[in-house]
Amino acid sequence: MSITVLEATKLNTFKNFKLIVGHSGLDRQVEKIGILDYEFISNIQGQFIPGEFVISSLLFAKDHPERILSAVASLIEDGVSGLAIKNIYYDTVPQEVMDYASAHSFPIFIFDNTVYFEDIITELTDKIRSVDNEALLEAKVDALVRLSLNKATVREIALEINTSFREYFFVLYLREKKLFNPQVLAKLLEEVKKNRSLEIQNSVMRYRHGLLMILSFDQPLEENKLKALSLQFFSKLGILSDHCEVGISGAHFDLSDLGRAVNESLYAQKTSGLKGESVCTFSDIGIYSILMPYHQELWMRQFHDRILQPIKDYDEKYNTQLFDTAQTFVEQDGKILETAEALYMHKNTIRYRIGKIKSLLHMEQAEGSFYEQLSLAIKLHRIYSL
Repeated sequence: MSITVLEATKLNTFKNFKLIVGHSGLDRQVEKIGILDYEFISNIQGQFIPGEFVISSLLFAKDHPERILSAVASLIEDGVSGLAIKNIYYDTVPQEVMDYASAHSFPIFIFDNTVYFEDIITELTDKIRSVDNEALLEAKVDALVRLSLNKATVREIALEINTSFREYFFVLYLREKKLFNPQVLAKLLEEVKKNRSLEIQNSVMRYRHGLLMILSFDQPLEENKLKALSLQFFSKLGILSDHCEVGISGAHFDLSDLGRAVNESLYAQKTSGLKGESVCTFSDIGIYSILMPYHQELWMRQFHDRILQPIKDYDEKYNTQLFDTAQTFVEQDGKILETAEALYMHKNTIRYRIGKIKSLLHMEQAEGSFYEQLSLAIKLHRIYSL
């Protein structure tokens, strides 16, 4: 695994780095760090590997600035991700080097004596290792979520994630309500991991575009107290749940249920987004607890299309708003008066539109079945629109 040069610039040791050229190359991947800091060797090429970020004082070019261009050209040829120069001998580089680096989208930084090579190496290496570990954890969670594993394997993976997990647990999944920002998420995860309130039997990790939190206990959990426990946990960690969509799994009593619990938290988080709520528990999401796990099934998709496509086709052909009416009708639990008030229309207009929808679906005589099927189809539509 690796990080980008841009992500590296967020590290503490990089805060005094000045990017002098190569802005368009900040998306280059950094997999390790190397040093170019010895007497000039005629052929630098081949000494570094693709993805290596190089730091140097340019000692080999102390009295020979013309050597810098050939060195940079060799680094670029090797696939090096960037170069950071300590300003012992040079505060900048010759213009021909700037032009060459710019043409190849190669980032070059200058930094001062307040930063030591060993500190850069340590922090950047630790960051790359951390990313590797995060990727490994995410792969383990993916296996729990996506694969049909036996109980023994699930338990094994759970203890690989955290050897201190207790048997009684529940899972939280948290995502920002606004557009996903990986930098904000990374900062939040770092702050959470540093918080002393995070006990050893709990784990917090990055998963997909959010944070996955597994909270375990020595005693059984009461289902109706999970939301309060979650909000208490967020408060200790300084997380503002109002800014997030949070999904809470049910209470579980065996680590071999971890995969199911993670899925429950994911489904609850998605439902919180659909409902415009900050926090949803799996036990409270109703029919979505059935629709979420199976919405990608062919039969589900075909049912959705069979119910809703005739309505959409009619709207497109006659420039009507039957589909919008259907959505509001379901939001208002099939109540004509409440639907009319929500759409600022007369109740007879709503009755006419609902009657038209029934006609399009050939359900004029199927009162109960009509609403049941329309409601399911509209809920599937919301899921597909995520």
